[in-house]
Amino acid sequence: MTFDLYVWSSPRDLDEDRAEELLKGWHAAGADPATSPFEPSTDIGWFCRELMEDAPGVEVVTDATPRQTRVPIWMSGTDEPPARLVAIRVRPDTPRDTLEAILGLAVKYDLVLFDARSRRLHLPLEEMSAYADATFWPAGAIQAAVAGIVGGTIAVAAWILSIPIISGVVAVIGAFMFVMAIYTFIHAGRTAMKTREPRE
Repeated sequence: MTFDLYVWSSPRDLDEDRAEELLKGWHAAGADPATSPFEPSTDIGWFCRELMEDAPGVEVVTDATPRQTRVPIWMSGTDEPPARLVAIRVRPDTPRDTLEAILGLAVKYDLVLFDARSRRLHLPLEEMSAYADATFWPAGAIQAAVAGIVGGTIAVAAWILSIPIISGVVAVIGAFMFVMAIYTFIHAGRTAMKTREPRE
């Protein structure tokens, strides 16, 4: 393999052997990113654009054509052109910040990341979600409980004070915090119950 990391959007239902097979066939055919065996997605376009801005020194090959603009990404408001693949070379001196940017953007856009050196296929968003579920108790539960109590207290206090407009806004924010804390506990409880169910 010429590159160390490969990022694409779909297909997602591949195992390591199949992903490596697709990439080897692509390399053998000339390694043109536009003809890679992956489906085009604007998420790959956005991934590449943000990666170029966050880590301008990173060496990539891609069919993405990031737009050049002085406007911040969050203000640009238009979709990037779809792309199929970003192939990234990682050197021994590649800064840790660059690796974290790659992983963070793969999570943000829910992309597939294939590490050619270790032959491991990752779905970073799913892995992050599984880690969050596994480590929810007790630290996450305490944080959710504190947020819920604070939100509920704020909502009740704002309702009692009844300051026009301000109380309504503050009450809605506090109620939202309370509801989200309850939802977090329900979700964590369901996840915990599913993992404890005996498999037949």
